[in-house]
Amino acid sequence: MSRFIHQPAPLSKVDMGQAPRITNRERVLLALSDAPDFEDQYELPRRFSQVGMAHRLGMAQSHVSRALSGLIEEHLLTNKRKRVVGERRRVMTYSLSNIGVDKVHDLISEIEHSDVLSIGDEGSLVQVELKSLVNKWFRRGGQRYPDALSLADLLRNAEIHDGMPLLESPPEADEVGSDDDLSSEAIGLHLELAELRRSQGDLTSALDHLSRAGGLHRKRGNPVGEARCILAAASLGGPVDNALDLIAVISQIGDPVDRMDCALMLHDVLLSHNPDSVSQLLDELPDGHPEVLLRRAELALRQGEEVSLTDIPKELVGASRLRQNLWVASYARIQCRVAEISGIGWPVPSEVELILSNIGAESNQPHSLLYGELVLAQLKNPVITDDEKLRLLQSAWELQPPMPTIGHIGFQLCAILQPAEAMIILINLQQKFKAVGDEIGLRICDERLDSL
Repeated sequence: MSRFIHQPAPLSKVDMGQAPRITNRERVLLALSDAPDFEDQYELPRRFSQVGMAHRLGMAQSHVSRALSGLIEEHLLTNKRKRVVGERRRVMTYSLSNIGVDKVHDLISEIEHSDVLSIGDEGSLVQVELKSLVNKWFRRGGQRYPDALSLADLLRNAEIHDGMPLLESPPEADEVGSDDDLSSEAIGLHLELAELRRSQGDLTSALDHLSRAGGLHRKRGNPVGEARCILAAASLGGPVDNALDLIAVISQIGDPVDRMDCALMLHDVLLSHNPDSVSQLLDELPDGHPEVLLRRAELALRQGEEVSLTDIPKELVGASRLRQNLWVASYARIQCRVAEISGIGWPVPSEVELILSNIGAESNQPHSLLYGELVLAQLKNPVITDDEKLRLLQSAWELQPPMPTIGHIGFQLCAILQPAEAMIILINLQQKFKAVGDEIGLRICDERLDSL
């Protein structure tokens, strides 16, 4: 009997079709898919320069140059000398022309709706749409493929079986090689791509880029640069080994603003594990700064003290939009915790909804960790109905915040879902706990699965 089973589905040229051929030309086009969004900026991200594209795509610069020249001749690209992050002089940057935008739109549709072969639930080969397959992988704990370039690379590296790409299982993440490019440009690009992936909700890839940037800093003998990468990763849920050792490293940072930012990130890492060190860390920071005051308030709450937020502003004067959104969400989270103890002062639910929308999946800068933590705090508000709790938990689960937040969200969600839906969540959590070696989490999953 053949292993190939074609699952019945209404096939059409638009919905499903033959996978497009992915060459350097297509990869360069896809790498520039968001370039038109930056055309009015004074300074552009490095990834829109020739050198940046070569690093991002893992291509020789001569191959990138050849592909760019051909695409310009086809009137699919425009080029212009502009300021680029990290460059002293203007360099040539590239973007899509109007014709190129249409071309990329069609290419993305072809990629997402490509027919591929994969292993079905019964162990036989099945034909499935690429976008549906990677979404299934993600729901089962796999990595996210946030853009068409990542999907195109999947197709490009797949084996061909019966004329179609064969993707039996999610590919393993690439290992960092021993011949890494140690240039500051390579480090800068990893940091840039980490921010891009974070904004797309792809925390796995963001953490990977931060790890690589930190590794390159380490090889260059730059402990401060490595510490910054470690702390940035920690803010996304990444693990931190020997966090106490970072206190001395942070003290070497010359710029007072950078030093305080790193110290605050380290505070958030240490808070649950070593509150004494946290207190010492906060004592070295400016007393009156709102971000220091808010963290002092959280530390006091953990120590069972009464807390008032009246002296802490709800908004940060002069902060960027992203920092303002994160600050307002952090303030609301602590406000919920204070109200849970005192019984009064809960934030208005509609205001919390607005705050969540500014850091949620549909925002320009989603932040899954803070979103999940604010949802968990808001659930304690006695005016929140069961339907609202379900909706909030589902929205937080879809963002897939890092551990342990995702565990708290998943367990609370399972408690109010139907058994069949709860089983899917628990199996997903099992895989996550297994990946980090969390025996307690695994035991709770097993107990709850047995009780369904």
